[in-house]
Amino acid sequence: MSILPKLPNLPNSLGSHAASMAANARDGLRAAHYFVQELATADDPAGQGQQRKKPTWLLPADAPTSLITGFIAQNARIADKVMNWSSDAAAALLAPDWRVLPSPFNRNMMAEIAAAIGSQSFAANALFNAYFYRAALHILQRYGKPPFLVLENRIDAARRALASAEQPDASDIAFIARALIALVRAAPIAEAGEIDPKSVLAKTKDPNVSVAAVACVALLFGDQGKPTDEIDEDAFFAIVGALIAPRLAAIEQLIVRDDIRKLEAELASIKALY
Repeated sequence: MSILPKLPNLPNSLGSHAASMAANARDGLRAAHYFVQELATADDPAGQGQQRKKPTWLLPADAPTSLITGFIAQNARIADKVMNWSSDAAAALLAPDWRVLPSPFNRNMMAEIAAAIGSQSFAANALFNAYFYRAALHILQRYGKPPFLVLENRIDAARRALASAEQPDASDIAFIARALIALVRAAPIAEAGEIDPKSVLAKTKDPNVSVAAVACVALLFGDQGKPTDEIDEDAFFAIVGALIAPRLAAIEQLIVRDDIRKLEAELASIKALY
């Protein structure tokens, strides 16, 4: 049971601002942890002119390895363990349910997420952020290798963009199409890690497109109920990814062109396959 304060129905959008500020604070900690994880690879051997095994933007392939980089990497790995332990302890103490993915199989989940977009409730705003943030992490972990950096505040920016152009009578497919475009524009995945070249994430130039598409279509499919008891959310994301993989290039082009009508038609045809 969480001991965090509840802030329902605060006036003048205070609930919305509170959700955004909380997301910003968490993103600052995530970015710091990401840089620590990057530095933990500083002693990746590149000796005798060899290329670094795991090049990153912080440590490119030709970055030299030395006693200094070894010292940095060793201390970064210690810091990584401390940060992992402290975040695990804080989540367990303050909000045990925070890291739980809001299941797309939950009854009326899509309607609740759509309703949360324009809500002034701190708790309701967090539902939109929590689903798409947790879904992104689950999808990245399945198809890539860490470190990842997913920025929750950018997901909240997508929520705010949707709220400013709210269409209360929109169909489920229209909502999913608008959410998909908003999420891709916000680009919450700052670093996708090492993506499997054979995976669904490699089907698009921007991993934000493939990840958001899988999360959105899973929400669309999940609203029809759980296929079998043996399938969990991770397996469901994999099924959705395999189903939409041949269409991701077309979806990416429609998002680039901001062609909402054709994107709705594409999603409708995908839904008909399920």
